[in-house]
Amino acid sequence: MAAARLPVEGLREELVTSLNRAPRVVLTAPTGSGKSTLVPQMLLAEGWCQGQIVVLQPRRLAARLVAARVASQMGTPLGGTVGYQTRYDRVVSPQTRIRFVTDGLFVRLCQADPELVDVGAVVVDEFHERSLATDVAVGWVRR
Repeated sequence: MAAARLPVEGLREELVTSLNRAPRVVLTAPTGSGKSTLVPQMLLAEGWCQGQIVVLQPRRLAARLVAARVASQMGTPLGGTVGYQTRYDRVVSPQTRIRFVTDGLFVRLCQADPELVDVGAVVVDEFHERSLATDVAVGWVRR
């Protein structure tokens, strides 16, 4: 039995076309459509950006669990191509291309590296769960 396709999979071409026109895209879709897990993989597979794809998560548990899910989907060990970093835990390596981080940690990363030299894309996931750290992170990315 083949696995069911997630709705976001059908948006791959449109997503890449939109990103080639303007470097910012707002994607809204129902829960379970693949936004958190598939969009970072699409960005990596399409070669759209150089550097790491950093995915902001509002909570530590979400960062760890989604990173583990994406690593499993890609068939790679956690900490290889896909990793995560939270305030008290870090499973990344020099090979990590997709890194899930909490929004608070991302703000601290921005303070340490204002130019985000090694970052090619930032995905703000769960934006509806806004906090001061999320707002600061979005402002930093826009800058």
